[in-house]
Amino acid sequence: MTVIFAAAVSLAATTATGNGSQSRGYPGQNAKINGQLFSLPATGTITNVNGQGASGFWIEKGTGELVMNFNSNGEARGFTLPAGSYRVIPNLQDGAASAWINVVFTCP
Repeated sequence: MTVIFAAAVSLAATTATGNGSQSRGYPGQNAKINGQLFSLPATGTITNVNGQGASGFWIEKGTGELVMNFNSNGEARGFTLPAGSYRVIPNLQDGAASAWINVVFTCP
């Protein structure tokens, strides 16, 4: 008699989301830049980008060092980053008073 054992392993992907905003300064109000620090537990690939008032965005390390600047949201899809802490900040569109960006990374 032969006994065969089989095991099913589920490899669920993990996602991490980066959010950022920027508002233009005007007399009496300073410009504001806000990028929420997020962590990638493993190499992460950009799988989705949503935003409003943004003409692309940039990614910086938690230390403030620029990693990459994208001129449009679409060109960012498929970009990968190693594990670590990062921020995303939107580039303001010409004439926009404010912008926000939401970037989803998928880690295998």
